Amino acid sequence: MKNLLIILPILFPFLAAITIAVAKFQEKKRNVFAAVSVILNLVFVVYLSHHMPGGKLHLLKINEFLDIYFKIDKLSIFFSSLVSILWVFTTIYSMEYMKHEGKEDRFFSYFIATLGITLGIAFSGNLITLYLFYEFLTLATFPLVIHSGSKEALESGKKYLIYSFGGATLVLFGMIILFSLTNNLTFVPKGILNNVSDSNIYLISLSYLVMFIGFGVKAALVPFHAWLPQAMVAPTPVSSLLHAVAVVKSGAFALIRITYYIFGAEVIRKTHSAGYLTVLIVISILMGSFLALHQENLKKRLAYSTISQLGYILLGIILLNESSLVGGMLHLINHAVIKITLFFCTGAIMYTTGKTEIGQIAGIGRQMPITMWCFTISSISLIGIPPTNGFVSKWNLALGGLIDGKAVFPAILLLSALLTAMYLLPVITEAFFKKGDNVILLKKEAPKKMVIPIVCITMITVLLGLFPNPILVFVREIANELI
Repeated sequence: MKNLLIILPILFPFLAAITIAVAKFQEKKRNVFAAVSVILNLVFVVYLSHHMPGGKLHLLKINEFLDIYFKIDKLSIFFSSLVSILWVFTTIYSMEYMKHEGKEDRFFSYFIATLGITLGIAFSGNLITLYLFYEFLTLATFPLVIHSGSKEALESGKKYLIYSFGGATLVLFGMIILFSLTNNLTFVPKGILNNVSDSNIYLISLSYLVMFIGFGVKAALVPFHAWLPQAMVAPTPVSSLLHAVAVVKSGAFALIRITYYIFGAEVIRKTHSAGYLTVLIVISILMGSFLALHQENLKKRLAYSTISQLGYILLGIILLNESSLVGGMLHLINHAVIKITLFFCTGAIMYTTGKTEIGQIAGIGRQMPITMWCFTISSISLIGIPPTNGFVSKWNLALGGLIDGKAVFPAILLLSALLTAMYLLPVITEAFFKKGDNVILLKKEAPKKMVIPIVCITMITVLLGLFPNPILVFVREIANELI
């Protein structure tokens, strides 16, 4: 009976979302209810992490394939904690930001429901459960992408659905092949393929490749990335969710699950699948950076940056050694906190000044110093300058490349860091060192509900760089179990 508590942080956000949709609260009461709901859910996740590690629940088992199964392990604790913490800050930020977007009740309903779905992905104990919640994630985030209802938003939403369901179809195809060989889809450290005959190596390779590409769609793997920049038409809190927490990180999380908990590093080495995927990942890293350089719209520049940075995480997964996996998982955290701050800062600028283009923000560092200093700190962290958190994850990724005997990977990371500096530092220069059209710029920050989350997450970013050991030790424990 105690194991039923595992579904509490998954089910509770759905109940909260339905309550917001049906109750029609006044604005202040709705905001309080939303904030209390996500904070309570964080408490549930922390409780389960500390008091029920290793907990398991078969919620519904029809047969070996259709088995809705939840399990708490170190990787699920890692991902669910990240999601739950950042959701609290995004909720507070959204209270103010969504005032000028409208349709707030609908937004908060889908927004909080998405939290429950993302935690369903985190606590999935087998591939079919993860797949089902992965599909639900697309359905829940689609109304958020098309929130404004404009023609551009509807077109972006259509593209998002096509790419997402296309990727999900590939995943399903790979799952069917895998199940025909193993009759098992349960997540087990080092994989479930130990006793599979070498004569099936081609089918195993095909299954892994199509599943990697399928899940890679949400992780913006080139050439399946086009939906991500288009989704920038969504409100900034949604962009933050798509690019920092829920969607793209769920894709990366799913890739860790299939690589190390279904196939296993040894089997993937035998199939030689990693070589093909590495080419796409390297292209993603470099192409995302080059495309970011040519974007004048600040949100779109950050969107293409996300494609590049996600490539770092995927590279860490596919190099199949402990240092690279540690680096990839650290970057999953570090990129999340850095990129959500950058989007929050961009949203604050848009909310306060209405400016969206880089050429329009000259001198805004004097008008919004707190916002732009947080943007600056986060930018330096994303570039990977020591002693920031971005440096810690990229250092481990570079070590992973050297351990693999391929010095080309550290070289690619250095080139990408240089390109990251080239597309972020001009924003800072424009904001602090150029004068705007107005000779006198009055100090006018965004409202406190927006500024406080920005400052808090920036502080987390700094702390993760100065004191990385607690997270580093935990991530290494996970990697030790897998390789």
